[in-house]
Amino acid sequence: MFSIKNFGFTALLATMLVGCVAFDDKDILVGESDASATKIINSSRSAEAGKLLIKFNEKATLALESAKSNDITRSNIEPLNMALTNIGATSVERLFTVDPRHEERTRQMGLHRWYVVCFDSEEQLEKAGKALAEVAEVDIVQYNTTLSYQPSAVIEAEMPTTRLAVDAVNDPYFKDQWHYYNTGSGIHEKQVAGMDVNVKEAWLHCTGDPSIIVAVIDGGVDYTHEDLAANMWVNSGEIANNGIDDDHNGYTDDIHGWNHQTTDGQISWDKPGDDGHGTHVAGTVAAVNNNGKGVCGVAGGDGSGNGVKIMSSQLFSGKAKGTAEVSAKAFKYAADNGAVIAQCSWGYDSGTMTSDKDFRLRAGVEYDGILYFQKVKNSEVIGGGLVLFAAGNDGKNIAGYPGAYRDFISVTATGCDGMPAYYTNYGPGANIAAPGGDQKNHGNKGGVLSTLPKNIARSGYGYMQGTSMACPHASGVAALGLSHAKKLGKKFSLEEFTSMLLLSTDNIDARMANYPEISSLYTGKMGTGSINALRMLMNVEGTPCVEVPKGALAMIDLRPYLGDGTLDIVVRDNLDSATIMSEADKAKLGVTNGPRISNSKLIITCEKTGHGYIDVSYIAGGKEAGYDDGMGGRVSTKRLAVIVRDGHSTNGGWM
Repeated sequence: MFSIKNFGFTALLATMLVGCVAFDDKDILVGESDASATKIINSSRSAEAGKLLIKFNEKATLALESAKSNDITRSNIEPLNMALTNIGATSVERLFTVDPRHEERTRQMGLHRWYVVCFDSEEQLEKAGKALAEVAEVDIVQYNTTLSYQPSAVIEAEMPTTRLAVDAVNDPYFKDQWHYYNTGSGIHEKQVAGMDVNVKEAWLHCTGDPSIIVAVIDGGVDYTHEDLAANMWVNSGEIANNGIDDDHNGYTDDIHGWNHQTTDGQISWDKPGDDGHGTHVAGTVAAVNNNGKGVCGVAGGDGSGNGVKIMSSQLFSGKAKGTAEVSAKAFKYAADNGAVIAQCSWGYDSGTMTSDKDFRLRAGVEYDGILYFQKVKNSEVIGGGLVLFAAGNDGKNIAGYPGAYRDFISVTATGCDGMPAYYTNYGPGANIAAPGGDQKNHGNKGGVLSTLPKNIARSGYGYMQGTSMACPHASGVAALGLSHAKKLGKKFSLEEFTSMLLLSTDNIDARMANYPEISSLYTGKMGTGSINALRMLMNVEGTPCVEVPKGALAMIDLRPYLGDGTLDIVVRDNLDSATIMSEADKAKLGVTNGPRISNSKLIITCEKTGHGYIDVSYIAGGKEAGYDDGMGGRVSTKRLAVIVRDGHSTNGGWM
């Protein structure tokens, strides 16, 4: 069976999309021993009837492209003609829409060789697959496996009360978004201060950039929503509702994206069967900030129109099941129309694929579509497309694919206490953690609060939980990081930026140390740690972060930041001039002791949460600086960011 369902649960438990994918060789190769059988890469179970996805070799592709007749069986390859006739083929069409602007790179990556062959739905799929696999010019036969879409439960948000005085923005629901700014009160007695993505501090540096486009590959995004409309991607080359493909990209009237489930491609969110999942995910990434309405988004801007943009590349629509074909098209559309991040809160059930090779070979057209997205460079600040998936809600010790694949990012989920959510997958394939909510242990408001279509929640806002909700936090932080890089004029390769994202975390293992039953299960298995937006921005700047616990004396070894060995870098111990912190930062952090250096350690006590900077001077090449009458080293200065948070342990460095 190959299907996709919501990563989720019933009753109060709102979800993410996940799939049940079972690839069994005996299902694929029943009764076969010839070489042609190896071309059939997946199972026919739960596949769409009357359709096959075929990857032809170059010879057959050219023959199909040059065919003049309307008779699809009249190529100059007779075995192919015969096979198509035998299965009663009614159409043979290129799978990926032709976008003349990007046809050259499409062909370079071989996507032009994927075709959809349609035939009578009464025809046996396995028989049709075998017939085409026996054609020498056919490289791959893939059954168009269906992706089931199950409705998600939602907890509608109550009308907000007066905002807290400490709010950084005027959005009335911000105080309930513990996943952004967790004060340790107001949600649940087990809520722990600081268990959030630390976005409030990050917003002091950057809130977004409209040149950064995030494709929400999911259910349709309500682009009319009061808290999303201003941050929706708009295809400037298209004139709305004129029935003309104005920008010649192969899609007519694609203003905010495209619904790959329908012939007209119009984004939808209010059909029977829609559950608001895509709209909820989009709000976490980039709901408009500081507009006096609703909620905030991680990279939603400051209210002046500078948020990142959301593109809806719709995979699920109403009761229509997604397919392998549709998911591949969604990635290619996103790449061809400017997206730099693919936000994917869906995936296959954990354990149904058990290796990267298994995924790469058996998810043929999906893999090709994602790889295309990664290869396309749509922003000057990053050398390719960043792909993030939810790890899955099976509660298993292995992440689900596609996210588990080594070149993608798989996101696990935590609750408002900073602990792994009870449903999250973990272990091999899991890369990083983010707040996903845990309503079982922390009540309704222990879920993630975001935008919803009004046909789902009358208020337009509500709580959901799942790794679906964790993933857009990571996507939003990535978008914020790219926005900051754009502001600073910095450029990174895809690999460099991915590494920075995975290192922009707080230590989740240290939190679990006092809970043996949790620690024994999850330690070292939730990824690199819990994502921290401020750390991401500091990493973009190249500024190392030193974590200091609130209200405690911190003694942090600075050697990991200043280096040693070949340069013989030595901290100037016990010199008042060795460390400089502005009076403004001292006041902001409530510094009552230090900062000073002793025995290569930073000594400081801070009574307030927040962040500031210290400039640490050191000598490279000796114990003292060079002088006219003798030899010495070079005095240099390194800037470090000091982050003071509740509920975090000191780890002395990057996490």
